[in-house]
Amino acid sequence: MFLDAYGTPREVTPDNLHEYQYDLHGVMLLTSADFEVYIPPRWHGTIYSTEELLDTYRKRFKPDCTLLTFHALEPYEPELICCERSVVEITALPAGQTLHSRTDIVVFLVKIYDVNTLITKELGTELNFFPNTHHYHVRIMSEGIDILYLDDKVYGVDSACYQQQCAHNLVKKLQPLGVKSLSGKPLPEHLSKLCRKLDHNAANK
Repeated sequence: MFLDAYGTPREVTPDNLHEYQYDLHGVMLLTSADFEVYIPPRWHGTIYSTEELLDTYRKRFKPDCTLLTFHALEPYEPELICCERSVVEITALPAGQTLHSRTDIVVFLVKIYDVNTLITKELGTELNFFPNTHHYHVRIMSEGIDILYLDDKVYGVDSACYQQQCAHNLVKKLQPLGVKSLSGKPLPEHLSKLCRKLDHNAANK
C-alpha cells in the first residue's frame, strides 16, 4: 500500500485511483512478494520492504527498475523517510508466513510524531511482531500502539474465518487506541470494543 502525504496508509487500485492524489515520487510499503502490486500510471517512487522480500518480488514480477527505486529495511531497525508533507519513521517487522503459500510477510510500524501506527495487510502464522528478546519490545511496550490498520477484505464473503480470528486476536493482544481498515470502510464493531480507552486524567497531567 501507499503512504499519503502525511504518512497515512492508502490502498490504491484502478477502481479508486481517482480518489487518491498520490505523489509521483511517493512511498509504497511491500508486505508480501506473493502478488504483483498495482503501480499507478507514471508513478516512479520508492518501494520499501525487507531485502529478502524485495529480491523475491523483483525476480518474480520483473518490475521496471528504471522507474522504481527499491529500498531494503533491516527488520526492527527504524528509518526516517520523507513523505510529501511529513517525515515519518518506519520499521519493518517480520510477521511469519502466509497461510496459503508459506512465504514470508512483514507488517510496518509507522511513527508520525508521537503516534505509533501498525499497518498490516495479511495476517499469517505470527502475531508476535515484537519479540521479547529484542530491544524493540521494550520500546513498544512502553509507548503502545495508537492505531492498527487491518485489511477489511478478510470480512468479505469468501474470507476465511481464520483470518478474522487472527484480526480479533491481534486487536485483543495489542489493545490499540483505535482500529481502522485500509479501505476506509467500517470494521466490525466488536474490534473497536477491544481497543483500550484513553486515560484522560493521565493525559492531562
